[in-house]
Amino acid sequence: MFVEAVILGLIIGIFRNGSFDNLRNIRIRGITLIVLAGIIQYMPVLVGRFDMFANKLKWFTPISILLLLICLLINLDRKGILFIFIGTLMNFIVLIINNMKMPVLFKSLRISGLEHMIMPIKMGDTINYMSFSDAWFISGYFGKVIPIPDVYPLAHVMSLGDIFITLGIVIFVATAMKRHYFGRTNYMY
Repeated sequence: MFVEAVILGLIIGIFRNGSFDNLRNIRIRGITLIVLAGIIQYMPVLVGRFDMFANKLKWFTPISILLLLICLLINLDRKGILFIFIGTLMNFIVLIINNMKMPVLFKSLRISGLEHMIMPIKMGDTINYMSFSDAWFISGYFGKVIPIPDVYPLAHVMSLGDIFITLGIVIFVATAMKRHYFGRTNYMY
């Protein structure tokens, strides 16, 4: 859904007479934290084949999210970042409460045409997901429960945190296109 959020932000930016050139001038503080978080997020795919890392794989996602939260904190002055921060924090809390796993509602997976994911989750073969029914107290309702139906080309299941993140990305991209950036040659003397 995040790719769609960028596209929607671009469309809104165009309708607001924004410029694609402004996107080149976006400066995000702590960009190395985002790159590092991305690398850590996908490390389980690379090291998952080694048994010596098996019990540590569940920590990769929360560590990457923590790095993202730090980067978002130092960029809270940008429009849309607060929504992204809140959504990321919501997802992070759900992971922490549920032993580093995101609860998923199986009915939502069926609606989204993702039935093939149900059995691996039930069997415990997925690193980051668990059944909604196994979630702690009400935290399951903050997990992946909102289906995007399979009639949509990129069907998936979203959490409330994902909705906040998506909204934040749309706002961030649309306002970045409208923003006026000045280079060194544009100073008035």
